[in-house]
Amino acid sequence: MWRAAVVFAAVWAATVGVDPASAQQVRIEGSTRDSVTGAPLDGVHVALLKDGAVRETVTDPDGRFAFGGVAPGTYRLIFTRIDYHRRVIDALRVGGETLVLVPAVNLTAVAFELNPIVVTVSRRSEKALDAPAAVTVIDRETVEERPALTPADHVFGQAGIDVAQTGLTQHEIVARGFSNASSGQLLVLTDNREASVPSLRINLYNFIPATNDDVDRIELVRGPGAALYGPNSAQGVMHIISRSPFGSEGTSISVGGGERSLVTASARHASTFGRRLGVRVSGQYLRGTDWVFVDTAEIVARDPIVERASGEVRVDWRASDDATVTVTGGLNHALRNVDITSIGAAQVNDWQYRYAQAQFTAGRLYAQIFANQSDAGSTVLLRTNAPIVDRSIMIAAQAQHGTTWHPMDLTYGVDFQRTEPRTQGTITGRNEADDVIEEVGAYVHAEAALHPRIDVVAAARIDYHNRLPDPVFSPRAALVIRPAEDHTVRLTYNRAFATPSTNDLFLDLIADSLPFGLPFALRVYGVPASGFRFRRDCDGGLCMRSPFTPSGLGGPGTYLPTDATLLWGGLLDSLNASGLLAAAGAQDLLLIPAPTSAQVGTNVLLLDGLTGTTSPVGTLADLPPLSSVTTNTIELGYRGIVGRRFLIGIDVWRTTKNNFIGPLRVETPGVYLDSASLAGYLGGFMPADRAAAVAALATQLPVGTVSPIEARDPWDLIITNRNFGDITLWGADLEAGAFLTRTVSVYATYSVTSDDVFANVDQIADIALNAPANKGSVRIEYRDDDVGVSAQLRGRYVAGFPVNSGVYVGAVESYGVVDAQIGYRLPWYRGLTLTVAAQNVLDRRHAEFVGTPRIGRLVTGRLRAEF
Repeated sequence: MWRAAVVFAAVWAATVGVDPASAQQVRIEGSTRDSVTGAPLDGVHVALLKDGAVRETVTDPDGRFAFGGVAPGTYRLIFTRIDYHRRVIDALRVGGETLVLVPAVNLTAVAFELNPIVVTVSRRSEKALDAPAAVTVIDRETVEERPALTPADHVFGQAGIDVAQTGLTQHEIVARGFSNASSGQLLVLTDNREASVPSLRINLYNFIPATNDDVDRIELVRGPGAALYGPNSAQGVMHIISRSPFGSEGTSISVGGGERSLVTASARHASTFGRRLGVRVSGQYLRGTDWVFVDTAEIVARDPIVERASGEVRVDWRASDDATVTVTGGLNHALRNVDITSIGAAQVNDWQYRYAQAQFTAGRLYAQIFANQSDAGSTVLLRTNAPIVDRSIMIAAQAQHGTTWHPMDLTYGVDFQRTEPRTQGTITGRNEADDVIEEVGAYVHAEAALHPRIDVVAAARIDYHNRLPDPVFSPRAALVIRPAEDHTVRLTYNRAFATPSTNDLFLDLIADSLPFGLPFALRVYGVPASGFRFRRDCDGGLCMRSPFTPSGLGGPGTYLPTDATLLWGGLLDSLNASGLLAAAGAQDLLLIPAPTSAQVGTNVLLLDGLTGTTSPVGTLADLPPLSSVTTNTIELGYRGIVGRRFLIGIDVWRTTKNNFIGPLRVETPGVYLDSASLAGYLGGFMPADRAAAVAALATQLPVGTVSPIEARDPWDLIITNRNFGDITLWGADLEAGAFLTRTVSVYATYSVTSDDVFANVDQIADIALNAPANKGSVRIEYRDDDVGVSAQLRGRYVAGFPVNSGVYVGAVESYGVVDAQIGYRLPWYRGLTLTVAAQNVLDRRHAEFVGTPRIGRLVTGRLRAEF
């Protein structure tokens, strides 16, 4: 077919000229090649345009093309081939010379878009089809077209990725479930730097300083990554890779705005100085009004304004042809917004997050050191108005090298990380003097070809955590089979560990207080090295402590049997001293003699989910010291490209989690007077209806707590985490994509998980996935570089799911939304693009997590200029 096209083009070129009257003997020659393999490309249609006239030809088997008899002037060259992206060269100038040589033109295959180069899976470059894990790439073109407010906006609708939008710029993102309020389950990297907030270990995507124009691509790896990245990558990796100043020189400026009083602005400039030095600077500003949410438990009014400013500087020095030093620094200033935490929402005020990073690359040697530092400013918890002081710092260093040791290719490295909380007693409280965490790890990753179409992958990593007694071992094994070109089947096994965070081990703060001025607090504790142990030797049963214990029984804090009637007098005296009895007209209760245990019973109840409701305590188990969560995953995956234009991906996985760290929950039971028997007793001294009303309050008035030996505050209700037993689930991620024409493509995903809640785990509590069991997306894209138009229409569906994450307990209803965007490169200046995007076009109001606003439509516009 291409030979017929050559003959046709030759006839056309002989009979049709750009300007026959003025044509001179100037010849244009050039060649085309594949951008990845460098192989010459035949059959590429080449069009030479000027003033509406056109000449055309087709490249020969060596990828060469030529035009003869071209008149002086300025021309446009367009290169097209059905399975490659169009390439345009503007402003090709032809003067009085006899020969114009066009530098080799690299064309990017459509198949390359379906099988891009990735670096995150194996910590080295490889094609996505060859990677021993499920990976999705969001490329530069897609990033550039979307006017995102944060990097999180780019991952909506991706296979296996759960995104819960909790505000205008706030998101919770996980891979394959197990989300939480202020989640840190997903390992988020920017240029190999861990991007979470130090100490708190939470991912705040609106804290990442990089602008949209800084991002080269985003790689999403589903499934455990601990064999290479260490603990806390059990749910996968999101890697934001930025653009080097080399190859991205120039200036871009974007301004935008939209609904909800949104105003955005960003700028980026990159320059190179000779062959060795490149500099990039960027900055951005955003301000808007968040959707409204009212939490009746909050005593501080929310500020609805979301406002942030950030900046970043990067310097690349190419010390030699194969050695590069990169130094980067960034600052994000979150002037104000609201973020949820497991103990309630926080009003962020003047929170600054900054980092510094230095990287060195020479061949396969890679080394880096970075520091992340946080300053929470005047941030407060909205339920207590308690300040959050967080000036924590994390310092990390890594070194990696690789070599080929026939028949294996080896990658090996070491990591060190030190996390130092600095909270002035507001978060880690009395643990502040002894709460530093240090982690050291080493790994090796080996690949070998058993056959030209079969690779075996093995990796192993060992990590030591200074707060845990034993090191952890993370192995990976994979078999990658290529039954045909562009088709891969892989079978993988991964074991990963998630170590307890600073909060899990060292939290010490008051989350709330009980009503009626009772001297009990809901206090969040990290689990100490000894765990929490309950005394069971008070008259052969559980022991309680109380602020109401009279001096005759040893005074406040003395261990007593769980008999609420022992504290009758102390409870009434406290209520009377606070004025509550007088306010309720119930001072006559002081005249009623104290009941005995034979007259009024005692209930030992547990507050459920920090919601204020109570339930009977079953078996009260001690809490052992926290240990690492082990994740074992087996995955069978297929990924294939059909006809160089169609992508099909299927991943089926099964995961077992051992020692799962559950959500914060109240572990300290309260001791209450039994309402029914109390009503009967009081009925002997007052009318029955009044006796019943007074007794009904008993379920809200604990007289003591069954507090563990390790409790520093003897009658507070302790909120903490615990390890649970085994949790097993399975799931599947499906994705399909197709380039229907040169300008139109479609992409669809569907993900299913076997369970969204695990009932009565260890006969203690329910564990929620906090993510949907079913979700899917479909999008259709149009992109025509010739006319400068791009457009996208996307639909997303998320099934409803239960939530149990600290104070946030409830259910998210199913929702479906439609998003759309269109961009147009303005014709009078090709570097000027106008984009309009609409999230949730139909304004289907919905909440994506419990305790967060109902998300409505957001229409934004952006004008972007490149110089």
